[in-house]
Amino acid sequence: MLNTVKNIINKRVKLHEEDYYRIEECRNELIEILSKDELLTIDILNQLDDEEISYVSEVFEEIADNLNSVNYIDCLEKIYIKYPHLLLKYAIEAAKNNTDM
Repeated sequence: MLNTVKNIINKRVKLHEEDYYRIEECRNELIEILSKDELLTIDILNQLDDEEISYVSEVFEEIADNLNSVNYIDCLEKIYIKYPHLLLKYAIEAAKNNTDM
């Protein structure tokens, strides 16, 4: 599943910033895959590099809504510490606000 996520991210990277339809397709694919299994999602996120995390951060909130998991939020906070230059604070706050925690 890690390879699938990386392939979706690579597809997203190659898209023109105004190709809204295909960007949304990539976002939906990531949301679907990363919302299936909390532990697997956390494992995948921990294996992504900073550029990949930057793209996945576009869907942190939606995944949080689907997983509704404290462990997922903890993972996001650790990623923020690992990659402070990514400015993930607002994406993580939105994810936190989307859980019933």
